[in-house]
Amino acid sequence: MEHLVPAPDRAERIDGLRLASRDYAATGIGTVRDCAVTPEDYAVLLAAREAGALSARVRVLISALGLTSAAQVEGLLDVMEEWRDNCDPWLSVWGVKFGLDGGLEAGATEEPYACDHAFSGMLIWEPDALVEAVVRRGWRVGTHAYGDRAVRTLLDIYERVLERNPGLPAGTLVMEHGGLADPEQRARAVALGIPVTIQQPLLHDTAEVEEVFWGPERVARLFPARGWIDLGAEVSAGSDFPVGQFGAMRSVWGMTTRQTVIGVKGPEHAITYDEALTLHTSNAARLLGEEHNVAGVGNRVATAGARACGSRLPPACRGSLLLYAPSSDAGQSIHFVVTGPVLPVARRSWGSTPT
Repeated sequence: MEHLVPAPDRAERIDGLRLASRDYAATGIGTVRDCAVTPEDYAVLLAAREAGALSARVRVLISALGLTSAAQVEGLLDVMEEWRDNCDPWLSVWGVKFGLDGGLEAGATEEPYACDHAFSGMLIWEPDALVEAVVRRGWRVGTHAYGDRAVRTLLDIYERVLERNPGLPAGTLVMEHGGLADPEQRARAVALGIPVTIQQPLLHDTAEVEEVFWGPERVARLFPARGWIDLGAEVSAGSDFPVGQFGAMRSVWGMTTRQTVIGVKGPEHAITYDEALTLHTSNAARLLGEEHNVAGVGNRVATAGARACGSRLPPACRGSLLLYAPSSDAGQSIHFVVTGPVLPVARRSWGSTPT
């Protein structure tokens, strides 16, 4: 039925972006890292920026999903070339997005699915040459890897790319999700210097469905923040909106409690409030390569989103650190207290269809 619905015109999409970015800013989000943007989508974002419709900064990953040859990737990179030197603090291209496996229903696992012992998810492609084409043109790469087999395979790929391209800048190759990364693969990622992004709201909102596919033991192991931090990993956090709900403080609460829609899952992977805040702020700024937008406040460090957004943010958001006190109702209500200068960074935004 979707193909029967008229596509929104550019003006409607800009209005959608205006509303969405206001919603992000209202929760204290200073920057959105959108991981699935086509060149056509980026043209709309540029028009929205020109119209003054963005209330949060946007860093995009141009989607290479579905591309299967180095020639196709080179064609995409040719299109991206004109965006390379964009210094607009509101909108810029971070790099290129690949996807190695599926998500809830098709993540590539080492062991068969709980609901189908003949199925272990799927790997979409072997992207060595595709990733290499991107890094040789000076762009960064973020690759979706959710299941443990996908995590292992991606690290194999990244290791080969690093061997063939010595001297790549730190943070060039990023793992998106690393959902079922086991201790061995976490140690490999750290040794290789591969940053990882994790999304606790994704686990919170989908735990019941994921248990059908993977069973409770594997679901409890998803997004092992404690293990990543203890190894000294370069790890940052976001929401994976629209799959997980946006709002960085919801994610902070989930990381400290491991609460999901069906109860606490994997409490041994919980981290402290200060650690969770750091993953969403200073670590996220480092991932973006924007440490210059980081400011220290006592023992807290975070992206100075308010400084970049300036007077366009509501007064309550300017120079505000959002602290929280979860209610007794399993985090369904989160209360905020304004105390000092910090704004979080969110991962992913409106995708190709504004909301």
